[in-house]
Amino acid sequence: MNIQPLYDVKARLEQAAVAGVGLLNEDFRLARAAQALEPLAAASPVFAKIRQGLQALPNVPAAERGAALLDVLALVDAVVYTQAKTGATGELGALPVGTGTYRQASYSQMQPLLSALTTSGGGRMETVRATWEAYPELFTDYRVLPALVSGLGDSYGDIADQNAKILEQLGPVVLPLLKQGFEPAGKKDMARRVQVMDEIAGAAENEWYLKQLPKAKKVIRQVLLLALRRAPANAPLLAQLCETEKTDCQTAARYALAYIGAPESLAYLKALGEKDKCAALDAMRYSSAPAVNALSGEWMIETMAQVRENPGLPLTEPFFHLLEHLRLGMECKAGPEICEAYRQAAAIGTALDRDYSLEQNGKTKQEPMLFYCRGAASLPGGRRPFSAAMPFTLIRSIQLTRDPGLCALAEELAQTHGGPWGAPALCASLFTDDSETTARKLKEMLLPKFKLFAAKKSVPLQATLQDVLWGLYWDTNHNRYEYATYANNIVQNLQAYYKPSERPVLPQMLHPAWFELLMKAGGMNQQLMNLIQPMDHPVMGQVCEHLYAQAMHGQDPNSYVTYVHTLKRCGWTNWDDFYVKWARAQGTVWFYSVQGQLNALPISGQEKAAQLKKITDLIWAKKIKPRSGTWPDARVKEMIAEWEAEPSPEAVGGAADGSTAPV
Repeated sequence: MNIQPLYDVKARLEQAAVAGVGLLNEDFRLARAAQALEPLAAASPVFAKIRQGLQALPNVPAAERGAALLDVLALVDAVVYTQAKTGATGELGALPVGTGTYRQASYSQMQPLLSALTTSGGGRMETVRATWEAYPELFTDYRVLPALVSGLGDSYGDIADQNAKILEQLGPVVLPLLKQGFEPAGKKDMARRVQVMDEIAGAAENEWYLKQLPKAKKVIRQVLLLALRRAPANAPLLAQLCETEKTDCQTAARYALAYIGAPESLAYLKALGEKDKCAALDAMRYSSAPAVNALSGEWMIETMAQVRENPGLPLTEPFFHLLEHLRLGMECKAGPEICEAYRQAAAIGTALDRDYSLEQNGKTKQEPMLFYCRGAASLPGGRRPFSAAMPFTLIRSIQLTRDPGLCALAEELAQTHGGPWGAPALCASLFTDDSETTARKLKEMLLPKFKLFAAKKSVPLQATLQDVLWGLYWDTNHNRYEYATYANNIVQNLQAYYKPSERPVLPQMLHPAWFELLMKAGGMNQQLMNLIQPMDHPVMGQVCEHLYAQAMHGQDPNSYVTYVHTLKRCGWTNWDDFYVKWARAQGTVWFYSVQGQLNALPISGQEKAAQLKKITDLIWAKKIKPRSGTWPDARVKEMIAEWEAEPSPEAVGGAADGSTAPV
């Protein structure tokens, strides 16, 4: 049966709906299509009903004609729908290897993801992230996986980097697609492909890396050279490339060779050290190979021997830079030679805590020889003398490696030398002892009445706590303590996208003794708030009282919200005039932050309004100054009225006394 007339009728009805029903009587094309439908109407009742509706349309009253037309069109659509079919010509075959598999997913799930991966504009990164968290299985779909790989070249770099990290987590299934269409002389998206392959497959794709290298250029070549570190057999080739590559590619080849730590690595690094020891130490920082660790330690031991044999050794700018490279070269390294290097550095004491000479504008000048220690607080800018910088380096190495040898060394140096070497011992105890043992050592080391460590120099309370706890925080998502610190991985500067290392996680909970000493030390409110954990212990009541008092002193003008959230987490309930007292302690208040700061309090709208009224009275009495001289009285009255109009806690099922449960 030829049903083309039915499709013609459908098209003319749709046109009539757009053009207007007033022209129906003049539409000769619709009349012709209806006439062509006659054979079908004679053969089937449903087509006869359509013909009947078409014939009646011109005689329907004008006010009802639109509805009648839509009724006929709906019937035609329904019949057309029953005639539809699906399928494609050809034989059914498997998808090409590496392009993904079919995933059963609704249009509402798939379309936003594909749109975010293949279009431009804002909001796409959040769409991809949210879909990855909710439906990770969709990313192996044959429609999504190619788009994800193509997205490595997205014009928005953060989206491209996010795509790369998702591909890493998908694993080996993505490797064939990453190789497909690879251009070694291409752009940064190709470099991202190499880095993803390196993270997933490592040495298993070594032959592929070598095959791409001859034609690779710029950042792609750098990432390929770094990938060669995975296979020790590449050491001879890398040693040759270190001599022929230039600029960043030479740096990448050096990193890779040092990472391997083969005999060829040591031969090259020693030869480079004869010409430029700082450059050799830079290349070695990324490596934790035992032979490279030993070489780093030996060079530090040699330098310490030089200082010990000549205590009055003139300190110059080149010597300062060498010491800095030696110190940083020991970070994240372990082994017998590294431990001995720390012992030698501790043994020379303060011999290097002096000025050094440098040339500036043709003149020689003297400056204190201070080393930058990220997170250190004992000196402005975190700069410390050598005697304090080395313990700091040991702390970071313990946090990032958790090496048993370094942990044992830390306690040895604390007992032998005391002073700044106490902090590494406490840090080591956090990773090796239970919380009770760590608390005992904490008190014995930092409280004068205990004498566990036969220290030649006292261990300062605040500085030690600052160094041990800097960067440590309570992770509410995982219910554990983590250090918000990473190894200074300089290789990231040569890679296609940034991938931070995992944060160090404490294997123990902090004992209440830590909180007691933090309150005793003073000036460490921020560290204290970072460390608050759910704890059924009397010390939490003391911490609450302490933090409330500190908040009311007004010494931390930018920490209002942090104080409020921490007090809520502790279970604090006394919020009477909290914001009023805070504002009086500060002496100033900024109108544009008032609403947010009052809304942060777990109190009713009526209580917020009352506190804002008191703030306004204090401003007009000139006991508090409005920041920038602005206090819009009309808007303030509106805010008060809005809060007063809010239902009371009792009305919405709150506590009988009107209080709000702490968060």
